[in-house]
Amino acid sequence: MQRMDCEGYAKFYSEGFMPLVMEITDENISTSFGIAKLYSLAHYYELNGDLLSDPQMIFMVVDNRKDEKDFENISIFPQAFQQDNLGIFEESILIKNKKADSFKKTWQDGHASFANDWLRNISRQGFLKQDLHK
Repeated sequence: MQRMDCEGYAKFYSEGFMPLVMEITDENISTSFGIAKLYSLAHYYELNGDLLSDPQMIFMVVDNRKDEKDFENISIFPQAFQQDNLGIFEESILIKNKKADSFKKTWQDGHASFANDWLRNISRQGFLKQDLHK
């Protein structure tokens, strides 16, 4: 998150893979854990002039740290999953009027499992070792 520009956007490259895009999509979401921001993490490709996600996940991040190394006070929850080429959009945490209103446990479990695998792959593919490109 430190690599994001002032617009709340970062793009990462790793040879042989689609770029990885991270951006802040919403802020000041009230949750039982504290105030959250929503971060989108996605690979995109272009088809007929449209950008399609392959996939996109939105994560709800509650940062209650006292200092920058206080990682135990950061909570991260998958909020949504989208796979455009399959027509899938699932919100496992429903947000109404800037408040985390409810969640769908089955989808939340599936999103968390997918996120764990996908984030491991992102690391193995070298995205976290690369410099930021815009």
